[in-house]
Amino acid sequence: MSKFFSKRWSRLWLLLIIILAAILRFPTLGTSSLWFDEAISYLAASLPINLILNNAVQSSHPPLYYLLLKAWTFAFPDSDSSLRVLGLVWNLLLIPAAYLLVRELNGRRVVAILACLLIAISPFHILYSHEVRMYTMLMFLVTLGTYTYLRAVREDRWYWWLIFAVVFAMAVFTHVFAWLALFALGIYTIVRFRRSSITAKFIVIGTLLVIIFLPWLLQMMNEQESELGSLRPVDQEVDYNPIKLLTSLSFLLFGMASHPILVGLSLFLILSIGILLIIETIKAHRNSEIVWSSLPILMLITLVIVPVFIYMIRPFFLPERTMAAASPFLIILLAWSATRSRTPLPYLVIIAVVLMLVNAIIYIVGEPIKPPYREASEFVEERLQPGDQVLHTSDGSYLPWLRYTNNDKHALLIGDPDPRKPDSIYRVLGGTLLSRTNSLEDGTRLWLIVALEHSQEWQKEQVDYFVDRYHRLEQFNVGGIDILLFELSG
Repeated sequence: MSKFFSKRWSRLWLLLIIILAAILRFPTLGTSSLWFDEAISYLAASLPINLILNNAVQSSHPPLYYLLLKAWTFAFPDSDSSLRVLGLVWNLLLIPAAYLLVRELNGRRVVAILACLLIAISPFHILYSHEVRMYTMLMFLVTLGTYTYLRAVREDRWYWWLIFAVVFAMAVFTHVFAWLALFALGIYTIVRFRRSSITAKFIVIGTLLVIIFLPWLLQMMNEQESELGSLRPVDQEVDYNPIKLLTSLSFLLFGMASHPILVGLSLFLILSIGILLIIETIKAHRNSEIVWSSLPILMLITLVIVPVFIYMIRPFFLPERTMAAASPFLIILLAWSATRSRTPLPYLVIIAVVLMLVNAIIYIVGEPIKPPYREASEFVEERLQPGDQVLHTSDGSYLPWLRYTNNDKHALLIGDPDPRKPDSIYRVLGGTLLSRTNSLEDGTRLWLIVALEHSQEWQKEQVDYFVDRYHRLEQFNVGGIDILLFELSG
């Protein structure tokens, strides 16, 4: 059996796994429309470089991904599939990076290959390789950065420390949660090496990264309105999730479960595997084994448990995708669990792998999980007549519409009680904001686009307002997006 995981065979397995991952990802790359966050990525990357660097869209994410996406759009065709290839490439690169990391952690080749296979079939990784967002880039850079850190520690060569610094500089300028990964490595360094030259070098690199990052951080904090953006506080009575830790870990491993039974099974597996994993780690310490899993566990604690702990004390908007950097380490721990003996862990891992496959198949062959904004925009564009106006009750539909059409008759209705961006940002992105009273003076017909993904009661009130005042000619529904056509004249 061991010969099938020799150095030569492992390279072959790694190549086959990368090919498998590509096969699972490429066919459905352009199936779904861009949704709100993806539209922000596209529109931000369409801005001049100085506006990207000045954080003109007041994003809670640093600018590196937007700059790379801008360069990508210059080099490749402007299509949804082409835009998503960038994220897919980072996800495929994550597979060899995870292999190198496991091997550097003194993990056996069988563990490294299994971890790569789990990334290839992971519904979470398949889902986010189809996103025009920075999450696959974040996962790759944090994984590669951790590997370069371990190489720098082992060889203590200046060039490995330089590579480590460069990779993590890219990581923190991709996503602010990369700082949590760097913090975890700092704890690991201090605990393991204490007062040594390695600790001193790490502190110097960390200090330099802070100095480089500080101007952008201050700019973001000064521009970002406290009630908007990814770090906005939430209403504890409505949005607080008491089992946020379990649901976050479940999402990072199993993606979106489509049935209550699958949801319950995923939560049970996360809880049971987590408890047994802690027991196995303690047992390995007592038996004086080389517990290389301690660093992935520390990464998992810092990248997931720390944000969730803060969320429990002071709830803020914390979508699971922001903790994406923890996913490779969670999968590495799952692969290590599968090789443990005299424990139920391998059997639970088998069940977990089956559930991952089920969710991956559901995602690949099922209906798109994102609203069909592209199809809805095409539906309206084909029926527009001179003098028509198009008004959106939600930025959830309006920003994707700016991606799919250049029609200057489109506008976003002012007054959303739960705005996700300041009004000025929509104008920076090329949009138009109009009120109910001053938007319909020159038109003959109005197309009202209603995407009920947030502020639902307010949007329904706007629909009632137009229904009460204007003659409704027709009403359509495109994949859950309501499209109402009103006659304005007379």
